[in-house]
Amino acid sequence: MKIKHVRNTIAALMAALLFYAPLISVSAMTQDQQESKEEKKLREQQDKRTKQEEERKDREAKSRAKEVKKYNTLSEFAEDLYATDIEFRGDVDKDYLDLQGQHALQAYQINITRTSELVSPETEDTTLKIRRVLYDNPWVQDYVNRVGQRLVPDDSDKLYAFKVTYHPIPYAYTLSTGTVLISTGMISLLDNESQLAYVLAHELAHVYKNHWRVKMMLPLAEEEYNKRQEKKRARLGAIFAVAGAAIGGAAKGVSGAVSGAGVGFLAGAVIGSFYNKQIGVDWDSIQENEADDFALKIVMDKYYDAQEVPRLYTAMQDVARHDERAQLGFLGMRSRIRERKEYAESQLQGSLQGKYQDLLKSGKIVGTTADYNLIMAELKRDNGIEAYRFDMFDMAKRNLKQAVSLRTDDARAAFYYGRVLKLVGRTKEERDTAQQYLLSAIQLDTRRTIPEVQLQRALLLMENKDPSSQAQAAQALKEYIVAFQNKKVDDLRQDNSLPPNVDTLYDYLRLMGDKAWRAPSPELVRITSTAPSVAAPESNQGTQRKRP
Repeated sequence: MKIKHVRNTIAALMAALLFYAPLISVSAMTQDQQESKEEKKLREQQDKRTKQEEERKDREAKSRAKEVKKYNTLSEFAEDLYATDIEFRGDVDKDYLDLQGQHALQAYQINITRTSELVSPETEDTTLKIRRVLYDNPWVQDYVNRVGQRLVPDDSDKLYAFKVTYHPIPYAYTLSTGTVLISTGMISLLDNESQLAYVLAHELAHVYKNHWRVKMMLPLAEEEYNKRQEKKRARLGAIFAVAGAAIGGAAKGVSGAVSGAGVGFLAGAVIGSFYNKQIGVDWDSIQENEADDFALKIVMDKYYDAQEVPRLYTAMQDVARHDERAQLGFLGMRSRIRERKEYAESQLQGSLQGKYQDLLKSGKIVGTTADYNLIMAELKRDNGIEAYRFDMFDMAKRNLKQAVSLRTDDARAAFYYGRVLKLVGRTKEERDTAQQYLLSAIQLDTRRTIPEVQLQRALLLMENKDPSSQAQAAQALKEYIVAFQNKKVDDLRQDNSLPPNVDTLYDYLRLMGDKAWRAPSPELVRITSTAPSVAAPESNQGTQRKRP
Protein backbone atom coordinates (compact mmCIF):
# COMPACT_ATOMS: atom_id res chain seq x y z
CA MET A 1 0.00 0.00 0.00
CA LYS A 2 2.82 2.36 0.83
CA ILE A 3 4.46 1.76 -2.53
CA LYS A 4 1.15 2.41 -4.28
CA HIS A 5 0.69 5.64 -2.28
CA VAL A 6 4.15 6.85 -3.25
CA ARG A 7 3.46 6.08 -6.87
CA ASN A 8 0.18 8.02 -6.75
CA THR A 9 1.92 11.00 -5.15
CA ILE A 10 4.65 11.06 -7.80
CA ALA A 11 2.03 10.77 -10.55
CA ALA A 12 0.11 13.72 -9.10
CA LEU A 13 3.24 15.84 -8.91
CA MET A 14 4.17 15.00 -12.48
CA ALA A 15 0.66 15.91 -13.67
CA ALA A 16 0.83 19.25 -11.85
CA LEU A 17 4.25 19.94 -13.30
CA LEU A 18 3.02 19.17 -16.82
CA PHE A 19 0.00 21.42 -16.29
CA TYR A 20 1.94 24.44 -14.95
CA ALA A 21 5.08 24.07 -17.04
CA PRO A 22 3.70 25.92 -20.09
CA LEU A 23 2.55 28.78 -17.86
CA ILE A 24 5.91 28.95 -16.13
CA SER A 25 7.65 28.73 -19.47
CA VAL A 26 5.56 31.55 -20.95
CA SER A 27 6.11 33.73 -17.88
CA ALA A 28 9.86 33.08 -17.93
CA MET A 29 9.98 33.69 -21.67
CA THR A 30 8.16 37.01 -21.26
CA GLN A 31 10.60 38.03 -18.53
CA ASP A 32 13.56 36.85 -20.63
CA GLN A 33 12.27 38.77 -23.62
CA GLN A 34 11.86 41.89 -21.47
CA GLU A 35 15.35 41.61 -19.98
CA SER A 36 16.96 40.73 -23.28
CA LYS A 37 15.43 43.80 -24.89
CA GLU A 38 16.92 46.11 -22.26
CA GLU A 39 20.14 44.18 -22.16
CA LYS A 40 20.36 44.21 -25.93
CA LYS A 41 20.10 47.99 -25.95
CA LEU A 42 22.81 48.33 -23.31
CA ARG A 43 24.97 45.75 -25.06
CA GLU A 44 24.62 47.53 -28.40
CA GLN A 45 25.60 50.82 -26.79
CA GLN A 46 28.58 49.18 -25.09
CA ASP A 47 29.57 47.41 -28.32
CA LYS A 48 29.40 50.71 -30.17
CA ARG A 49 31.60 52.43 -27.59
CA THR A 50 34.02 49.52 -27.59
CA LYS A 51 34.21 49.57 -31.38
CA GLN A 52 34.78 53.32 -31.46
CA GLU A 53 37.49 52.99 -28.79
CA GLU A 54 39.20 50.18 -30.71
CA GLU A 55 39.03 52.20 -33.94
CA ARG A 56 40.53 55.21 -32.16
CA LYS A 57 43.37 53.13 -30.74
CA ASP A 58 43.95 51.53 -34.15
CA ARG A 59 44.11 54.97 -35.82
CA GLU A 60 46.53 56.25 -33.20
CA ALA A 61 48.71 53.14 -33.52
CA LYS A 62 48.83 53.51 -37.32
CA SER A 63 49.57 57.23 -37.01
CA ARG A 64 52.34 56.48 -34.50
CA ALA A 65 53.86 53.85 -36.81
CA LYS A 66 53.63 56.22 -39.78
CA GLU A 67 55.33 59.04 -37.86
CA VAL A 68 58.08 56.67 -36.68
CA LYS A 69 58.70 55.58 -40.27
CA LYS A 70 58.96 59.20 -41.46
CA TYR A 71 61.19 60.09 -38.51
CA ASN A 72 63.54 57.18 -39.23
CA THR A 73 63.63 58.08 -42.95
CA LEU A 74 64.52 61.68 -42.22
CA SER A 75 67.01 60.74 -39.47
CA GLU A 76 68.86 58.36 -41.81
CA PHE A 77 68.87 61.03 -44.52
CA ALA A 78 70.22 63.59 -42.04
CA GLU A 79 73.00 61.27 -40.84
CA ASP A 80 74.04 60.53 -44.45
CA LEU A 81 73.99 64.22 -45.25
CA TYR A 82 76.05 64.99 -42.14
CA ALA A 83 78.66 62.44 -43.25
CA THR A 84 78.89 63.62 -46.87
CA ASP A 85 78.03 67.32 -46.96
CA ILE A 86 80.68 69.56 -45.36
CA GLU A 87 78.46 72.65 -45.37
CA PHE A 88 75.55 70.79 -43.74
CA ARG A 89 77.88 69.33 -41.11
CA GLY A 90 79.28 72.76 -40.33
CA ASP A 91 75.79 74.26 -39.90
CA VAL A 92 74.69 71.44 -37.58
CA ASP A 93 77.86 71.60 -35.48
CA LYS A 94 77.57 75.36 -35.10
CA ASP A 95 73.89 75.21 -34.05
CA TYR A 96 74.56 72.39 -31.59
CA LEU A 97 77.53 74.21 -30.07
CA ASP A 98 75.39 77.34 -29.67
CA LEU A 99 72.71 75.24 -27.94
CA GLN A 100 75.20 73.69 -25.56
CA GLY A 101 76.46 77.16 -24.71
CA GLN A 102 72.92 78.27 -23.89
CA HIS A 103 72.34 75.16 -21.78
CA ALA A 104 75.64 75.70 -19.96
CA LEU A 105 74.50 79.22 -19.01
CA GLN A 106 71.14 77.82 -17.86
CA ALA A 107 72.95 75.25 -15.72
CA TYR A 108 75.15 77.96 -14.23
CA GLN A 109 72.17 80.15 -13.37
CA ILE A 110 70.35 77.20 -11.81
CA ASN A 111 73.36 76.17 -9.74
CA ILE A 112 74.08 79.61 -8.26
CA THR A 113 70.47 80.58 -7.47
CA ARG A 114 69.05 79.44 -4.15
CA THR A 115 65.40 79.02 -3.35
CA SER A 116 65.66 81.74 -0.71
CA GLU A 117 66.82 84.23 -3.36
CA LEU A 118 63.73 83.87 -5.54
CA VAL A 119 61.81 87.01 -6.37
CA SER A 120 58.05 86.67 -6.33
CA PRO A 121 56.37 86.90 -9.76
CA GLU A 122 54.89 90.24 -10.75
CA THR A 123 51.25 90.39 -9.74
CA GLU A 124 50.14 91.62 -13.17
CA ASP A 125 51.69 88.59 -14.87
CA THR A 126 48.86 86.09 -15.38
CA THR A 127 51.14 83.29 -16.56
CA LEU A 128 52.53 80.75 -14.13
CA LYS A 129 56.04 80.71 -15.52
CA ILE A 130 58.28 77.73 -15.09
CA ARG A 131 61.42 78.88 -13.32
CA ARG A 132 64.37 76.62 -12.72
CA VAL A 133 66.02 76.97 -9.33
CA LEU A 134 67.40 74.12 -7.25
CA TYR A 135 65.33 72.79 -4.38
CA ASP A 136 67.35 73.66 -1.28
CA ASN A 137 67.24 70.21 0.28
CA PRO A 138 70.55 68.31 -0.03
CA TRP A 139 69.13 65.00 1.24
CA VAL A 140 66.47 64.90 -1.50
CA GLN A 141 68.99 66.06 -4.11
CA ASP A 142 71.41 63.29 -3.18
CA TYR A 143 68.70 60.63 -3.16
CA VAL A 144 67.29 61.57 -6.58
CA ASN A 145 70.76 61.70 -8.11
CA ARG A 146 71.57 58.22 -6.76
CA VAL A 147 68.39 56.80 -8.30
CA GLY A 148 69.21 58.49 -11.63
CA GLN A 149 72.81 57.29 -11.75
CA ARG A 150 71.62 53.73 -11.23
CA LEU A 151 69.62 53.99 -14.46
CA VAL A 152 72.48 55.07 -16.74
CA PRO A 153 73.21 52.29 -19.28
CA ASP A 154 76.62 50.65 -18.95
CA ASP A 155 77.51 51.49 -22.56
CA SER A 156 76.94 55.24 -22.16
CA ASP A 157 80.06 57.37 -22.62
CA LYS A 158 78.32 60.52 -21.29
CA LEU A 159 78.19 61.90 -17.76
CA TYR A 160 74.85 62.81 -16.17
CA ALA A 161 73.53 64.78 -13.21
CA PHE A 162 70.00 64.50 -11.79
CA LYS A 163 68.72 67.56 -9.94
CA VAL A 164 65.47 68.67 -8.31
CA THR A 165 64.07 72.13 -9.02
CA TYR A 166 61.59 73.98 -6.82
CA HIS A 167 58.30 74.57 -8.60
CA PRO A 168 54.74 73.20 -8.19
CA ILE A 169 54.21 72.65 -11.94
CA PRO A 170 54.96 68.96 -12.67
CA TYR A 171 57.77 69.09 -15.21
CA ALA A 172 60.97 67.28 -16.10
CA TYR A 173 63.53 68.67 -18.49
CA THR A 174 66.91 67.67 -19.91
CA LEU A 175 69.81 69.90 -20.88
CA SER A 176 72.09 68.81 -23.72
CA THR A 177 74.97 69.01 -21.24
CA GLY A 178 73.65 65.86 -19.52
CA THR A 179 71.72 67.48 -16.66
CA VAL A 180 68.26 66.07 -15.92
CA LEU A 181 65.96 68.44 -14.02
CA ILE A 182 62.78 67.29 -12.27
CA SER A 183 60.50 69.64 -10.35
CA THR A 184 59.17 69.17 -6.84
CA GLY A 185 55.71 69.35 -8.44
CA MET A 186 56.51 66.31 -10.58
CA ILE A 187 57.96 64.30 -7.70
CA SER A 188 55.01 65.23 -5.48
CA LEU A 189 52.74 63.24 -7.81
CA LEU A 190 54.82 60.09 -7.54
CA ASP A 191 53.89 57.29 -5.16
CA ASN A 192 57.08 55.26 -5.17
CA GLU A 193 60.64 54.90 -6.43
CA SER A 194 59.58 52.90 -9.51
CA GLN A 195 57.62 55.89 -10.81
CA LEU A 196 60.51 58.24 -10.03
CA ALA A 197 62.89 55.93 -11.90
CA TYR A 198 60.61 55.93 -14.95
CA VAL A 199 60.47 59.74 -15.17
CA LEU A 200 64.25 60.05 -14.71
CA ALA A 201 64.88 57.31 -17.30
CA HIS A 202 62.62 59.09 -19.79
CA GLU A 203 64.65 62.29 -19.45
CA LEU A 204 67.92 60.38 -19.47
CA ALA A 205 66.92 58.92 -22.86
CA HIS A 206 66.98 62.38 -24.49
CA VAL A 207 70.70 62.71 -23.81
CA TYR A 208 71.59 59.04 -24.27
CA LYS A 209 69.93 59.02 -27.71
CA ASN A 210 71.37 62.42 -28.74
CA HIS A 211 67.92 63.93 -29.23
CA TRP A 212 69.20 67.49 -28.86
CA ARG A 213 71.76 66.98 -31.64
CA VAL A 214 69.13 65.31 -33.83
CA LYS A 215 66.87 68.31 -33.26
CA MET A 216 69.59 70.53 -34.65
CA MET A 217 69.89 68.34 -37.75
CA LEU A 218 66.26 67.59 -38.63
CA PRO A 219 65.01 71.08 -39.60
CA LEU A 220 67.99 71.58 -41.93
CA ALA A 221 67.75 68.03 -43.27
CA GLU A 222 63.99 68.28 -43.83
CA GLU A 223 64.42 71.33 -46.06
CA GLU A 224 67.09 69.60 -48.15
CA TYR A 225 65.07 66.37 -48.26
CA ASN A 226 62.01 68.13 -49.67
CA LYS A 227 64.13 69.97 -52.27
CA ARG A 228 65.55 66.67 -53.50
CA GLN A 229 62.08 65.11 -53.64
CA GLU A 230 60.92 68.02 -55.80
CA LYS A 231 63.87 67.52 -58.17
CA LYS A 232 63.05 63.81 -58.45
CA ARG A 233 59.45 64.65 -59.31
CA ALA A 234 60.49 67.10 -62.05
CA ARG A 235 63.06 64.69 -63.45
CA LEU A 236 60.62 61.79 -63.59
CA GLY A 237 58.02 63.98 -65.22
CA ALA A 238 60.46 64.97 -67.96
CA ILE A 239 61.61 61.36 -68.52
CA PHE A 240 58.08 60.06 -68.91
CA ALA A 241 57.14 62.93 -71.23
CA VAL A 242 60.08 62.13 -73.57
CA ALA A 243 59.28 58.42 -73.47
CA GLY A 244 55.63 59.06 -74.22
CA ALA A 245 56.49 61.35 -77.13
CA ALA A 246 58.82 58.73 -78.65
CA ILE A 247 56.22 55.97 -78.42
CA GLY A 248 53.42 58.20 -79.74
CA GLY A 249 55.61 59.50 -82.60
CA ALA A 250 56.56 56.02 -83.69
CA ALA A 251 52.92 55.01 -83.76
CA LYS A 252 51.13 58.07 -85.22
CA GLY A 253 53.64 60.65 -86.37
CA VAL A 254 53.74 64.23 -85.14
CA SER A 255 50.22 64.35 -83.66
CA GLY A 256 50.90 61.09 -81.88
CA ALA A 257 54.12 62.48 -80.49
CA VAL A 258 52.27 65.46 -79.02
CA SER A 259 49.55 63.23 -77.56
CA GLY A 260 52.09 60.73 -76.28
CA ALA A 261 54.10 63.49 -74.64
CA GLY A 262 50.99 64.65 -72.76
CA VAL A 263 50.19 61.15 -71.57
CA GLY A 264 53.82 60.54 -70.63
CA PHE A 265 54.03 63.80 -68.75
CA LEU A 266 50.81 62.97 -66.86
CA ALA A 267 52.18 59.54 -65.91
CA GLY A 268 55.43 61.13 -64.79
CA ALA A 269 53.53 63.65 -62.70
CA VAL A 270 51.47 60.93 -61.01
CA ILE A 271 54.55 58.81 -60.19
CA GLY A 272 56.66 61.84 -59.34
CA SER A 273 54.01 63.20 -56.97
CA PHE A 274 55.16 60.54 -54.52
CA TYR A 275 58.42 62.46 -54.23
CA ASN A 276 56.67 65.80 -53.88
CA LYS A 277 55.12 65.09 -50.48
CA GLN A 278 56.44 67.27 -47.68
CA ILE A 279 57.71 64.87 -45.04
CA GLY A 280 56.58 67.07 -42.11
CA VAL A 281 57.84 65.05 -39.16
CA ASP A 282 56.56 65.87 -35.65
CA TRP A 283 59.90 64.94 -34.11
CA ASP A 284 59.04 66.22 -30.63
CA SER A 285 56.30 63.62 -30.24
CA ILE A 286 58.43 60.92 -31.85
CA GLN A 287 61.31 61.59 -29.49
CA GLU A 288 58.96 61.61 -26.50
CA ASN A 289 57.60 58.22 -27.58
CA GLU A 290 61.12 56.93 -28.11
CA ALA A 291 62.05 58.10 -24.61
CA ASP A 292 58.99 56.32 -23.20
CA ASP A 293 60.11 53.07 -24.87
CA PHE A 294 63.62 53.47 -23.47
CA ALA A 295 62.32 54.26 -19.97
CA LEU A 296 60.02 51.23 -19.86
CA LYS A 297 62.85 48.90 -20.77
CA ILE A 298 65.53 50.45 -18.57
CA VAL A 299 63.38 50.42 -15.40
CA MET A 300 62.73 46.73 -15.97
CA ASP A 301 66.45 46.12 -16.54
CA LYS A 302 67.03 47.68 -13.10
CA TYR A 303 64.26 45.53 -11.52
CA TYR A 304 61.77 48.35 -10.98
CA ASP A 305 58.05 47.58 -11.22
CA ALA A 306 57.01 48.78 -14.69
CA GLN A 307 53.32 48.27 -13.84
CA GLU A 308 53.64 51.50 -11.84
CA VAL A 309 53.97 53.43 -15.12
CA PRO A 310 50.28 53.24 -16.17
CA ARG A 311 49.35 54.11 -12.58
CA LEU A 312 51.57 57.18 -12.81
CA TYR A 313 49.78 58.34 -15.95
CA THR A 314 46.42 57.76 -14.24
CA ALA A 315 47.52 60.06 -11.41
CA MET A 316 48.66 62.61 -14.00
CA GLN A 317 45.26 62.49 -15.69
CA ASP A 318 43.59 63.15 -12.35
CA VAL A 319 45.82 66.13 -11.56
CA ALA A 320 45.41 67.61 -15.06
CA ARG A 321 41.64 67.24 -14.79
CA HIS A 322 41.52 69.18 -11.53
CA ASP A 323 44.00 71.89 -12.55
CA GLU A 324 44.84 72.52 -16.20
CA ARG A 325 48.01 74.38 -15.21
CA ALA A 326 49.52 70.98 -14.42
CA GLN A 327 49.71 70.40 -18.19
CA LEU A 328 52.37 73.10 -18.61
CA GLY A 329 55.27 70.78 -17.90
CA PHE A 330 56.16 67.10 -18.33
CA LEU A 331 52.55 65.99 -18.59
CA GLY A 332 51.62 67.62 -21.86
CA MET A 333 47.99 67.85 -22.95
CA ARG A 334 45.56 65.36 -21.45
CA SER A 335 45.14 63.60 -24.80
CA ARG A 336 48.88 62.89 -24.82
CA ILE A 337 48.75 61.59 -21.25
CA ARG A 338 46.03 59.16 -22.32
CA GLU A 339 48.03 58.05 -25.38
CA ARG A 340 51.16 57.46 -23.33
CA LYS A 341 49.27 55.51 -20.69
CA GLU A 342 47.60 53.28 -23.28
CA TYR A 343 50.90 52.71 -25.05
CA ALA A 344 52.62 51.65 -21.81
CA GLU A 345 49.75 49.26 -21.09
CA SER A 346 49.91 47.78 -24.59
CA GLN A 347 53.67 47.21 -24.26
CA LEU A 348 53.35 45.56 -20.85
CA GLN A 349 50.56 43.33 -22.15
CA GLY A 350 52.42 42.64 -25.38
CA SER A 351 56.13 42.61 -26.18
CA LEU A 352 57.26 43.21 -22.57
CA GLN A 353 54.85 40.81 -20.89
CA GLY A 354 57.22 37.84 -20.90
CA LYS A 355 60.07 39.86 -19.44
CA TYR A 356 57.81 41.29 -16.73
CA GLN A 357 56.54 37.84 -15.76
CA ASP A 358 60.14 36.60 -15.50
CA LEU A 359 60.92 39.51 -13.16
CA LEU A 360 57.94 38.66 -10.97
CA LYS A 361 59.05 35.04 -10.73
CA SER A 362 62.59 36.09 -9.84
CA GLY A 363 61.37 37.90 -6.73
CA LYS A 364 63.81 40.76 -7.39
CA ILE A 365 61.28 43.34 -8.55
CA VAL A 366 61.35 46.66 -6.64
CA GLY A 367 58.33 48.88 -6.11
CA THR A 368 59.88 51.33 -3.72
CA THR A 369 62.46 51.55 -0.93
CA ALA A 370 62.28 52.24 2.79
CA ASP A 371 63.83 55.68 2.31
CA TYR A 372 61.34 56.92 -0.27
CA ASN A 373 58.39 57.96 1.93
CA LEU A 374 60.63 59.30 4.69
CA ILE A 375 62.60 61.53 2.32
CA MET A 376 59.71 62.56 0.09
CA ALA A 377 57.44 63.59 2.97
CA GLU A 378 59.51 66.75 3.33
CA LEU A 379 59.44 67.43 -0.41
CA LYS A 380 55.67 66.98 -0.55
CA ARG A 381 55.30 69.39 2.35
CA ASP A 382 57.48 72.04 0.71
CA ASN A 383 55.83 71.60 -2.69
CA GLY A 384 52.42 71.81 -1.01
CA ILE A 385 53.43 75.12 0.56
CA GLU A 386 54.64 76.43 -2.81
CA ALA A 387 51.47 75.20 -4.55
CA TYR A 388 49.45 77.02 -1.86
CA ARG A 389 51.32 80.23 -2.68
CA PHE A 390 50.43 79.82 -6.36
CA ASP A 391 46.75 79.14 -5.51
CA MET A 392 47.09 75.57 -6.78
CA PHE A 393 44.83 74.45 -3.97
CA ASP A 394 44.09 70.90 -5.10
CA MET A 395 47.78 70.06 -5.33
CA ALA A 396 48.46 71.85 -2.03
CA LYS A 397 45.79 69.82 -0.22
CA ARG A 398 47.00 66.59 -1.80
CA ASN A 399 50.67 67.16 -0.96
CA LEU A 400 50.14 68.47 2.57
CA LYS A 401 47.71 65.68 3.45
CA GLN A 402 50.35 63.17 2.39
CA ALA A 403 53.03 65.04 4.35
CA VAL A 404 51.10 65.09 7.67
CA SER A 405 50.25 61.39 7.30
CA LEU A 406 53.88 60.45 6.62
CA ARG A 407 55.39 62.67 9.33
CA THR A 408 53.03 63.24 12.22
CA ASP A 409 55.52 65.44 14.10
CA ASP A 410 56.06 68.01 11.34
CA ALA A 411 54.84 71.40 12.61
CA ARG A 412 55.08 73.21 9.26
CA ALA A 413 53.17 70.47 7.45
CA ALA A 414 50.40 70.60 10.06
CA PHE A 415 50.27 74.41 9.95
CA TYR A 416 50.01 74.73 6.18
CA TYR A 417 47.57 71.85 5.88
CA GLY A 418 45.38 73.54 8.49
CA ARG A 419 45.80 76.84 6.70
CA VAL A 420 44.76 75.55 3.27
CA LEU A 421 41.79 73.71 4.80
CA LYS A 422 40.77 76.92 6.57
CA LEU A 423 41.07 78.89 3.33
CA VAL A 424 39.10 76.62 1.00
CA GLY A 425 36.84 74.92 3.55
CA ARG A 426 33.09 75.42 3.06
CA THR A 427 31.61 73.54 5.99
CA LYS A 428 31.91 73.68 9.76
CA GLU A 429 33.45 70.21 9.73
CA GLU A 430 36.22 71.36 7.38
CA ARG A 431 36.97 74.39 9.53
CA ASP A 432 36.98 72.25 12.68
CA THR A 433 39.50 69.95 10.99
CA ALA A 434 41.58 73.00 10.08
CA GLN A 435 41.57 74.11 13.71
CA GLN A 436 42.71 70.65 14.85
CA TYR A 437 45.75 70.84 12.58
CA LEU A 438 46.53 74.39 13.70
CA LEU A 439 46.43 73.23 17.33
CA SER A 440 48.67 70.32 16.42
CA ALA A 441 51.13 72.72 14.77
CA ILE A 442 51.25 74.87 17.93
CA GLN A 443 52.09 71.82 20.05
CA LEU A 444 54.72 70.60 17.59
CA ASP A 445 56.39 73.99 17.05
CA THR A 446 58.73 73.65 20.02
CA ARG A 447 61.16 76.20 18.57
CA ARG A 448 58.36 78.76 18.02
CA THR A 449 59.39 79.37 14.41
CA ILE A 450 55.82 79.69 13.04
CA PRO A 451 54.23 82.71 14.77
CA GLU A 452 51.33 82.91 12.27
CA VAL A 453 49.84 79.64 13.46
CA GLN A 454 48.55 81.52 16.53
CA LEU A 455 47.00 84.22 14.33
CA GLN A 456 45.17 81.70 12.14
CA ARG A 457 43.86 79.90 15.20
CA ALA A 458 42.69 83.19 16.71
CA LEU A 459 40.73 84.01 13.55
CA LEU A 460 38.92 80.68 13.73
CA LEU A 461 38.14 81.12 17.43
CA MET A 462 36.79 84.63 16.86
CA GLU A 463 34.02 83.14 14.72
CA ASN A 464 32.47 81.69 17.90
CA LYS A 465 30.87 84.32 20.11
CA ASP A 466 30.86 82.34 23.36
CA PRO A 467 33.05 83.77 26.15
CA SER A 468 35.39 80.75 26.26
CA SER A 469 36.23 80.99 22.54
CA GLN A 470 36.69 84.74 22.78
CA ALA A 471 39.10 84.34 25.71
CA GLN A 472 41.10 81.71 23.83
CA ALA A 473 41.17 83.96 20.75
CA ALA A 474 42.53 86.86 22.80
CA GLN A 475 45.23 84.63 24.27
CA ALA A 476 46.16 83.31 20.81
CA LEU A 477 46.53 86.88 19.51
CA LYS A 478 48.84 87.72 22.41
CA GLU A 479 50.86 84.58 21.71
CA TYR A 480 51.09 85.60 18.05
CA ILE A 481 52.39 89.09 18.84
CA VAL A 482 55.03 87.81 21.27
CA ALA A 483 56.10 84.95 18.99
CA PHE A 484 56.34 87.30 15.99
CA GLN A 485 58.46 89.75 18.00
CA ASN A 486 60.76 87.00 19.27
CA LYS A 487 61.25 85.62 15.78
CA LYS A 488 62.16 89.05 14.41
CA VAL A 489 64.69 89.56 17.21
CA ASP A 490 65.97 86.05 16.60
CA ASP A 491 66.43 86.79 12.90
CA LEU A 492 68.34 90.00 13.68
CA ARG A 493 70.58 88.26 16.19
CA GLN A 494 71.45 85.58 13.66
CA ASP A 495 72.47 88.35 11.25
CA ASN A 496 72.13 86.03 8.21
CA SER A 497 74.95 83.90 9.58
CA LEU A 498 73.02 80.63 9.31
CA PRO A 499 72.69 78.56 6.13
CA PRO A 500 69.69 79.61 4.00
CA ASN A 501 68.26 76.09 4.30
CA VAL A 502 68.63 75.97 8.09
CA ASP A 503 64.99 74.92 8.56
CA THR A 504 65.66 71.85 6.41
CA LEU A 505 68.74 71.05 8.47
CA TYR A 506 66.71 71.37 11.68
CA ASP A 507 64.27 68.90 10.14
CA TYR A 508 67.13 66.44 9.70
CA LEU A 509 68.05 66.83 13.37
CA ARG A 510 64.42 66.32 14.37
CA LEU A 511 64.31 63.06 12.41
CA MET A 512 67.43 61.91 14.23
CA GLY A 513 65.78 62.56 17.58
CA ASP A 514 67.09 66.04 18.48
CA LYS A 515 63.99 68.24 18.43
CA ALA A 516 65.26 71.17 20.50
CA TRP A 517 68.82 72.01 19.42
CA ARG A 518 69.41 75.37 17.76
CA ALA A 519 72.55 77.16 16.62
CA PRO A 520 74.17 79.43 19.24
CA SER A 521 73.57 83.15 18.94
CA PRO A 522 76.23 85.22 17.10
CA GLU A 523 77.05 87.28 20.18
CA LEU A 524 78.09 84.08 22.00
CA VAL A 525 80.41 83.01 19.19
CA ARG A 526 84.11 83.27 19.96
CA ILE A 527 86.47 83.90 17.02
CA THR A 528 90.11 83.11 17.79
CA SER A 529 93.05 84.84 16.12
CA THR A 530 94.91 81.58 15.50
CA ALA A 531 92.28 79.77 13.42
CA PRO A 532 89.43 80.78 11.13
CA SER A 533 87.02 78.33 12.74
CA VAL A 534 83.98 79.42 14.74
CA ALA A 535 83.59 78.01 18.24
CA ALA A 536 80.82 78.25 20.81
CA PRO A 537 81.15 78.04 24.60
CA GLU A 538 80.96 74.48 25.93
CA SER A 539 77.99 75.31 28.08
CA ASN A 540 75.95 76.21 25.01
CA GLN A 541 77.02 73.59 22.49
CA GLY A 542 74.41 70.95 21.76
CA THR A 543 71.77 72.67 23.88
CA GLN A 544 68.74 74.72 23.11
CA ARG A 545 69.53 78.40 22.76
CA LYS A 546 67.81 80.67 25.28
CA ARG A 547 65.38 83.07 23.71
CA PRO A 548 65.51 86.78 24.59
